[in-house]
Amino acid sequence: MSSSPDLTLQEVLDLQAELYDGFSEPEFQEALRELEAIHGKAYRNYTDDHTKLFLTVQNKVLPRYGFDKGQAGVLQMLSVGARYNDNEEFCSNRALLNELIGMAPAIGEQVELKEKKALPPRPYSQQLLITESLRWAPSLTTRHWQPQQSHLDEAAARFQLAEDVDFKQPDPSGM
Repeated sequence: MSSSPDLTLQEVLDLQAELYDGFSEPEFQEALRELEAIHGKAYRNYTDDHTKLFLTVQNKVLPRYGFDKGQAGVLQMLSVGARYNDNEEFCSNRALLNELIGMAPAIGEQVELKEKKALPPRPYSQQLLITESLRWAPSLTTRHWQPQQSHLDEAAARFQLAEDVDFKQPDPSGM
């Protein structure tokens, strides 16, 4: 795998436009409909057949921008594109591309999904622990956050009050 090219925002937007043109071709869309009739949309059931079909367009476009062919080139493209995740036009284009190739539901499908009944909960043994899905935000790590002294003083006072209270065990006879 060669190194990823250093593309400007405009070059990435041009790349997205070329991919959109390729994925919009009638031959590609017909092949995609046939594939989805067998396997369903990629966002619901992604298969190797989806990858092979997507590569028919990606392998024509990506090398023109300095990316490798195949999955290696797709990964390079995604890495380069991630630099522009804060750009509204880039994100909008990505959403359109994903919808066009079935990697995201169409707007009408999103409404349909919300109207369907919720899936039954996973068995307990398959559920994620809350700690498995948490992500630390860099600005909230303990290195950056320090409690205010007033909060520490209040906690110490509450602790002292709890120590001063004489907790009596109830008399089992009820007296």
